[in-house]
Amino acid sequence: MAVKDKELKRIVEGCKKGNPGDQKELYHRFAPYMLSICNRYARNIMDAEDIFQEGFLKVYANIHQLKRVEAVMWWMKRIFVNEALSFYQKQPDLYRLDNIPEEKGDLTEEETPVSKISTEEMTLMIQNLPNKMRMVFNMYVIEGYTHQEISDLLGISVGTSKSNLHDARKILQMKIRQFEYQKNTDNNI
Repeated sequence: MAVKDKELKRIVEGCKKGNPGDQKELYHRFAPYMLSICNRYARNIMDAEDIFQEGFLKVYANIHQLKRVEAVMWWMKRIFVNEALSFYQKQPDLYRLDNIPEEKGDLTEEETPVSKISTEEMTLMIQNLPNKMRMVFNMYVIEGYTHQEISDLLGISVGTSKSNLHDARKILQMKIRQFEYQKNTDNNI
């Protein structure tokens, strides 16, 4: 076992015993990554922070269930994703965008240089998606869940999951086009 793994094992074992110093070390080791997950699922930074705090409380309360120390990051990631899903399931969607006008043709890299959009700008675009669409988009595209898994976790049909993903992609395509148009307009002034 590598030195790093021994250190992580010591931290996890300390957390299982409720040691505040080890809890603090676990927090500092994984907080940036877990906050980035919360931020992707949240509509704004305040929601992300709420999800983040609740996620760590659940980590500390349930760490005794962790069987393999080497799986701690995956295990924590599942807790934070589930916490984000739970956070938004408690809040009813105020609207659903079913009739989004479709643009002709699909986007290609030549048409929309997504690589020119910063991570912060893309995250903001994703955050502005309606709740269910944002959840499905994150789970499918970023986390790698299947539509069946999304269906089971969110309590929706597979078809609804696919529809939400399709709608989210169309909205994001539209936002990317608007971003590019604005960027080109600003450069021509």
